[in-house]
Amino acid sequence: MRKYLLPFLFVFAFAIQDCKTTNPVETKSFPVKNIPEHLFKINITKLRDSISSLFDFQNQDDNKYLKDIFYFYPSAEKEKEGYRMPISFQAETKQTALFGRSYFEKPNTSNDIYIHDFGICWLSKLYYSNKKPLEYRTAFVIRLTETDKELTKVSIVAEAPVVINGISGYGPHGAIALETAVESSTIEDYSILLFIADK
Repeated sequence: MRKYLLPFLFVFAFAIQDCKTTNPVETKSFPVKNIPEHLFKINITKLRDSISSLFDFQNQDDNKYLKDIFYFYPSAEKEKEGYRMPISFQAETKQTALFGRSYFEKPNTSNDIYIHDFGICWLSKLYYSNKKPLEYRTAFVIRLTETDKELTKVSIVAEAPVVINGISGYGPHGAIALETAVESSTIEDYSILLFIADK
């Protein structure tokens, strides 16, 4: 037992020390941001139900607006082979909220839709470090606002987007990602709006 104590203490000391390493976050040139909102000539309740039902695997798989944005490489080897894992989103409403429960506790959210990918990161099209795209993660809120009885404004809003740009320490399962809050690029937001409008 004693012979394992010294290595254990060494690993424990290394794991708990402040070993933050960060990379500088660079932004690609993106002169005009997208405005991810659109007016639909449809009743708000009907539109909310329609949009919620769009977010199943079949509709999202290989979609022309989503496939080049929402993906990740499962390993460096797979990246060399060009093998991408697609990311799909789960839609929640006020009645079905689990991951978005805290969002729906806010006022004036009953018509909104909360979509998330269970916290999976994808490669950012805007944020880079050392000439490589940073991993980016956020949930999205699809805000529906009734402007008329048969007219609904849809806005896509990224909820607390972050990039992974280093290591904040080590835990029992390995490195702990260092997240840095960033502004929404609006690239992803607009892609989701195009996906909705195309259906």
